[in-house]
Amino acid sequence: MPTARFGPCPHCTTQLSFLEGVNGSTLSPKCPRCHEVVSVQRATFLMADNSGPGTRRTAVAKVT
Repeated sequence: MPTARFGPCPHCTTQLSFLEGVNGSTLSPKCPRCHEVVSVQRATFLMADNSGPGTRRTAVAKVT
C-alpha cells in the first residue's frame, strides 16, 4: 500500500514528498534539486513539495 510523508532533503533542505511503494520508487532516490542520493528505509519516489506556505510561486500573467 503506497504511503506518503513530507520532510526536508538532508543536503539542501528543499521540502520533499517521500512517496513510498509507488511505481518508479527506488532504494536510492535522488533529490530533484541537488541530485544527491537520499537514504531511505523503503523504496521511495521523491518529489519537490511546493504546497507549503513558504513556497515561492510565480504568477503568470496573460498578455493580450
